[in-house]
Amino acid sequence: MSTDDLCPMPAVNTGKPEISMAPLVDIVFLLLIFFMVTTVFPENDGLLIEKPSSENAAALDNEHVIIKLDRQGIAYMEERPVTADDIKRLLEIELTSKPQRAVTIHADRRATTESLIDVIDAAKAGGARQLGIATDEKRD
Repeated sequence: MSTDDLCPMPAVNTGKPEISMAPLVDIVFLLLIFFMVTTVFPENDGLLIEKPSSENAAALDNEHVIIKLDRQGIAYMEERPVTADDIKRLLEIELTSKPQRAVTIHADRRATTESLIDVIDAAKAGGARQLGIATDEKRD
């Protein structure tokens, strides 16, 4: 028996060292899942309205009927453009079941006073008893 039979030499690896991609792919997917789960998306209703500011701004509850007025003077209810007649008709329907519901107008600060007055008149004609105009809190 020779000494080569007792202690065989391990085979010499002549290949280049490689990094296994499987663990890296796993980590990338874990990071992707983590960021998807922890991301908070802002609530965006699609209309860009820059409300005027006020020192007495307060949060609203969910019982308000909201009318939005953009800078071109176009009014929206439930994300659909409406005319003054539509506002009157829709508010008559909305306020039949709860006549005490408040109507809040989210008017862009650059909307004309004339278009704001038209919306207010239509809301009052539709039966709105409590009418308010939304503002943002004034920042110093």
